[in-house]
Amino acid sequence: MADLSVKGLKKSFGDHVVLKGVSFDVKSGDFLSLLGPSGCGKTTILRIICGLETADEGEVLVDGADVTKVRPEKRNIGLVFQNYALFPSMTVYNNIAFGLKVQKLKKQE
Repeated sequence: MADLSVKGLKKSFGDHVVLKGVSFDVKSGDFLSLLGPSGCGKTTILRIICGLETADEGEVLVDGADVTKVRPEKRNIGLVFQNYALFPSMTVYNNIAFGLKVQKLKKQE
């Protein structure tokens, strides 16, 4: 586990402002839920944390290290989408194992 800090995230899509200076901290071992109506920016925040989306302003820190410009595959952060973006031809086990195999983790890990 790692500490996560989100500082001053701002994001717009065209003229539509989605995030206006969002900041929060999550300590290692804590649990965080993002709640709100559709379109309020929950998924955008998660996508920025994972590196799938770029913030217009702000930063994402993991254990104090700025990962804002780090590529998604180098962040070691996972995200499961609400619509279960799974490979339908794979079992649950194989869907979970897929990302670990891509990272070439040893079986013991």
